[in-house]
Amino acid sequence: MSASNRPSGLHVLLRSSRLRWLAVVVVVVVVVVVVVAVSVVLIHRFDGTSSAGTADVTVAPDPPTYDQQRRADVTVLLDQWARAVRSGDLDALRESMDPQADPDFVEAQVRRAAVVPGVPFSEFGYDLGDEPETPVPPPIAEALDATDVWAPSVYLRYAVTGPDASPTRRPVSLVVAERDGRWRLVDDADLTEYRRHTWRGPWDFGPLTVRSVPTAAGTSVVIGHPDREQFVESLAAELPSAIAAVTDFWGDDWARDGLVFVASSAQEFADLTGSDPSTDVAAVTVSDAVAGDGSRPTGQRVVFGPDAASRLTPFTVRSVLRHELTHVAARAQTSDGTELWVSEGFADYSGYRNSGAEFAQLAPTLAAIVAAGGPPTVLPKNEDFGAGGARSSVAYESAWSVFAFVADRFGESTLRTLYEALASESNTDAAFASVLGMSRAQFVAAWGDWVALQAR
Repeated sequence: MSASNRPSGLHVLLRSSRLRWLAVVVVVVVVVVVVVAVSVVLIHRFDGTSSAGTADVTVAPDPPTYDQQRRADVTVLLDQWARAVRSGDLDALRESMDPQADPDFVEAQVRRAAVVPGVPFSEFGYDLGDEPETPVPPPIAEALDATDVWAPSVYLRYAVTGPDASPTRRPVSLVVAERDGRWRLVDDADLTEYRRHTWRGPWDFGPLTVRSVPTAAGTSVVIGHPDREQFVESLAAELPSAIAAVTDFWGDDWARDGLVFVASSAQEFADLTGSDPSTDVAAVTVSDAVAGDGSRPTGQRVVFGPDAASRLTPFTVRSVLRHELTHVAARAQTSDGTELWVSEGFADYSGYRNSGAEFAQLAPTLAAIVAAGGPPTVLPKNEDFGAGGARSSVAYESAWSVFAFVADRFGESTLRTLYEALASESNTDAAFASVLGMSRAQFVAAWGDWVALQAR
């Protein structure tokens, strides 16, 4: 190599020094980066997050709003109330009452707590609803002088072991108050100005007589009061054969058990049925709305009126119970718009089926009218059934005779098919045509002739 291309000793020394300082700087930078990286990893691991990726930022949840906290606190109160009533714990029950609670409400709950433990509930509790808030009437709120007064939407949720596969819910017109940081019960009286109503069960009307009886699909239950004990026993004894008879007629695609209430007063009958039935009505079947998805209807109960025990004979107890249980069996196939002559006539046919009774025994009013004035020319109207007196009697007897005619002329299999078509079709003419091949006018004429023949 030529001398001109060889670096001098001083140049080499200077360049070596610069390289050493550069190396030191690089090492320091690397160390800092490593320390920072390790710190980030440690922070990630300390926070419980992944050691890879970008650090997550944990944000504390917002505190509950006043309404959310109030709902949570009142839910605790409702649970305490339900446990106290169901267990008969009077101390816990009184502890859940506001100092200014209505005395009648307090005593009613004490009486209720003495009865409820004797009912075979599989569920018994209260739920807050989601409906809009109802104002508390100013006279109630002012008299309480509490920190807050609330009238929430509340439902009693209950199920009876055996017949209730799922619970049903009934409204409670509840008022609660907060004082000293705690919510308590005030009253469950109806607030008619806001269309709020408290449903009352048999356990709200005094001591109970409860009978559980094995039936086709499990256990059926009859609930009444000691003053109707003999009638409760009669119904319990009749239930197994009644359920078997309805199953023989309808088939086994229903619950094949029953929950029967026996009312001791007109007020109890009205509360249990959610209406004001005529005193001529021996029994009513109630249920929740049908879901429409083929599931078993909930809340199905047969409710006997206060006069049923004295008015019904052994024969009519048998037929009425089978009639009402047929409503239970057919409920999933029956729409809310089904005409009454369809639902009542079909149930009456089932109730009287295989009884051996003659036409004149089962339809005496209709037979007398036909004998005097000729055969019927129209089917009963819905308003005829609740009119009372002879008009109601003719409506029910005519409806029964329609299905008795179909069974006699076409057979019970066709009768069942016709019922399902009539119960689901808004156009009954189409049902007659599709099942029987007859127009409505032709059917009515043929039925009228059959009734005239039977009434001779």
